Amino acid sequence: MAHNFIMSQLEVVSPSIAQFTLEQRILRLRHIQKMRIVAIGDSSVFGVGDFDNESTSVGAGWTGRFAHDLKAGRFVNLGKNGARFRNVVKKQLGGAISMRPDLALICVGTNDVLRGDFSLTEIKTSAREIIAELAQVGAVPVFLGIPDPILTAPGPMSLKKILHTRVKAVNAIVQQVADSHGAAFISTWDHTMATDRSMWHIDRMHPSAKGHQEISDLVRRSLFLPRRSRKKLPVCLEGESTKEQIFWLLTNGAKWFAKRSIDLVPALIWLVLSNSIHQHKFSADNLDA
Repeated sequence: MAHNFIMSQLEVVSPSIAQFTLEQRILRLRHIQKMRIVAIGDSSVFGVGDFDNESTSVGAGWTGRFAHDLKAGRFVNLGKNGARFRNVVKKQLGGAISMRPDLALICVGTNDVLRGDFSLTEIKTSAREIIAELAQVGAVPVFLGIPDPILTAPGPMSLKKILHTRVKAVNAIVQQVADSHGAAFISTWDHTMATDRSMWHIDRMHPSAKGHQEISDLVRRSLFLPRRSRKKLPVCLEGESTKEQIFWLLTNGAKWFAKRSIDLVPALIWLVLSNSIHQHKFSADNLDA
């Protein structure tokens, strides 16, 4: 479940930000007029699936929409397609720290789930490092949970069940680390958007423009931050959005699949086969017992 913040119980009592509780640091954000916001993570952070009046490829994404709605003084999106936890630590975290942000928006883990060398230990270590480094500059880290593929992603149910188990484990680990080390964690899988088709891009792996805005609103409300912009960024009309999404699938989507086929497809096939072998062995052992 998402972290519940009880704002009425907050009281700022120390001049040192490092001594503040998470709730106190979040309350402090309400009083920063020109907030510095950085976004790190994967393609969902980069903005894939979002389309606006200025772009037919990638729009602002939920992080850009969030920054717009808060009228951020500075916003930098360091998200990159295909990024894993290790990539965020090695290639994005340094840039994020140099900006000395007030708030860091983070969503990563889906690409870890899809790989053959999936490691919860590595994810846990990386999450701790991300939080620790951001804490050094007084930033509030906000992790967004990754969605359940059974509800959203295309593909055979046998594969989605395996990915579901991994996604559940990743979310549990990241939430545990966040709760223990002073970061916020906001879930998405128990939100109504998870089963609303209009919230998803045509590839059903990334949010649509409407979905990106919904996530932005979810994060902002979870942090009890007021919207400061007079208007939200536009969400395309359904007909235009569908046309643009199909174009994306035939161009960028094809490139993505070709690039990932070398390591991703064999890994997914191996996941299904190894899981079937394990289940078969378990059944055989029970029969022998």
